[in-house]
Amino acid sequence: MTNMELAGKVIQELVNTGVREFVLCAGARNSPLVHILDEIQDVKVYSFFEERSAAFFALGRIANTRRPVAIVTTSGTAVAELLPAAVEGTYSSLPLIMITADRPKNYRGSGAPQTIEQVGIFSYYNEVALDLDAENTHLSFKSLSWKKPIHVNVSFTEPLIDGPVPQISIPKVSERLKLPGQLPLGTLKAMEAFLNNHRPLVMVGILPDKAYGTVLEFLKQYKSPVYAEGISGLRGNPGIKDIEIKSGEKMLHRILTSGECDSILRIGGIPTARIWRDLEEKYKDIPVFSVGFNHYTGLSRQVQHFNSLEVLSQVEFTRPQRENSKLNIEDTARRMEIRRLLEKYPQSEQGLIYSLSKKLHGVSLYLGNSLPVREWDACSDHDFLPARVAANRGANGIDGQLSTFLGWAQPATENWCMVGDLTAMYDLSSLWATSQLEAKKFRIVVINNGGGQIFSRMFKKEIFINKHNISFDGWAKMWNWGYQKWHTIPNTFEFSDSQIIELCPDEHQTQQLWQELDTLWRE
Repeated sequence: MTNMELAGKVIQELVNTGVREFVLCAGARNSPLVHILDEIQDVKVYSFFEERSAAFFALGRIANTRRPVAIVTTSGTAVAELLPAAVEGTYSSLPLIMITADRPKNYRGSGAPQTIEQVGIFSYYNEVALDLDAENTHLSFKSLSWKKPIHVNVSFTEPLIDGPVPQISIPKVSERLKLPGQLPLGTLKAMEAFLNNHRPLVMVGILPDKAYGTVLEFLKQYKSPVYAEGISGLRGNPGIKDIEIKSGEKMLHRILTSGECDSILRIGGIPTARIWRDLEEKYKDIPVFSVGFNHYTGLSRQVQHFNSLEVLSQVEFTRPQRENSKLNIEDTARRMEIRRLLEKYPQSEQGLIYSLSKKLHGVSLYLGNSLPVREWDACSDHDFLPARVAANRGANGIDGQLSTFLGWAQPATENWCMVGDLTAMYDLSSLWATSQLEAKKFRIVVINNGGGQIFSRMFKKEIFINKHNISFDGWAKMWNWGYQKWHTIPNTFEFSDSQIIELCPDEHQTQQLWQELDTLWRE
C-alpha cells in the first residue's frame, strides 16, 4: 500500500466513525495526511503551528460538539507535545484522537533525526495505540469505550507523496457517537440504601450539558443541602435556591463538623473545593457516595461509586431530606456578610470578581485555572447566571487553558474567559486560532496580580509566586486584539472587537478582605 493510500484509509475510517473536525499541525512527515485534509470537502480543518496548544484546542472542540476530534501531527517531539492534553482528556473523558506520523519502523532505536519511540509514548493516557504502516494497515475504532484518547501512529516511507490524493467519501448519515455519561445502569440498591440511611451534603462538580436536567430534578426532589460549584452550571439555579449553600466552602466544614450532614454525595466531576481533599485525612471517616461520568472516584480510599449520571433518574428514595431552616438562616446571614465585605473592598481581587460576575448574565464563561475557579465559587453573585460555564479540571492546572477556551467558544453568545497572569503567559500562542473560528466576541480577562498568588496563602516563600511586572498590552497588539486595563469594573462595556482585559486588583484591599473573611469564619 502506498503512503497516500494508507493516509486515505486513516482519514476515511475517521470520517466513517463520525469525525468532522481535524486540527492539523503540518510538517514534512505527515504530508500525505496534509494533502488529503487540504482537499477534503465537508469537514472542518483547523491549522496550527504548535502542537500543545492545538491539542488543548481540540479538547475544547470535543467539549463543545460532543464528538471526537482528531489532531494530526508530524513525527518526533511534536508527538510528545500532545501528552498534557492526553492527560486532561483521560480524566475528563474527552476522546481526543491523536494521529501521529512516524518515520519507518526500522529507524526506531537508531537515534536518526526526528526519530523517537512514538508507540507507547502516551502510556496510561490512551485507550489504545495502533501502529500502522504499508504492511500493517488494519484500522478499526469499533468496540472502543471512547472514555480516553486514542493514538494512531502511521509510518510513512520516502518518497512521502507517492501517488494521487485519494477521494474521501463523507457518509451522508453518520451515527453520532455517544460519549461517556450515558452508560448502562447497574444495580440501584447500594445508592438507594445510601440515600435512605444518610443525611448527605451534596457536592456537584462539572456536568455534561445533557445531564443538567437529570441532576437538577434529582436535587429538587431529594432536598439535601447542595454545594454547586460554578463549573457545574447549576450554581444559582432557581430550582435549588432553598437548598443551595451560597456562603462558600467554609460553610461546608461547619455542616460536617456540626453533624448537620453525616456524609457526602458527589455528583458529576471530581470537586475542585479543598474540602474534597480533606476527605482523605481530616474527614476520612465521612462516608462518600459518588456518581460521575467515568470510573474515577477522586479519592484514594474506597468509596461507593456509579459511573453513570443517568442513575439519578432511576433511583428511588423513601426518605427525602427535610429542609433545614436553621441552616438556611445561617447560610443566608453569612452570605450577606460576605457580600458586605466584597462591596467594602471593591478593588480587591475578590471584589472585582464579584462586580464583574453581575455583568456576565447570559454569556459563555470559561474559568481557566485554580484561582479563578475558586474565586468565582467564593465571590460571584448567585443572581446573575452565565448561559454556559466550563473549565479543564480533569487534572489540569495552567496548561493550554486559553486554547481549550477558544475551542469551546460558540458564535451565539459573548465568550468570556477568566485566567491568571501565569496561565495566560503559558498559552500566549493560543490566539493563533481565532481567525479560523466562527465564534467571535472573545473577552479574555487576565487577573494580573503579579504572579501565582494562589500560593501566597499556602506558603510564605516568594519563590512559589514567580513575581513579575509584565503587562499584557503587547500581547493584545501582537494579535491585533483590543486591550483595556481595569482597576475597577466599568458600569458599561464598550467592545468593538475581541479584547484582552487586564484586571489589576489592589493588593492591600485583597489582603484586608482575606483577613476579615478569616475573622468572619472564626466567629
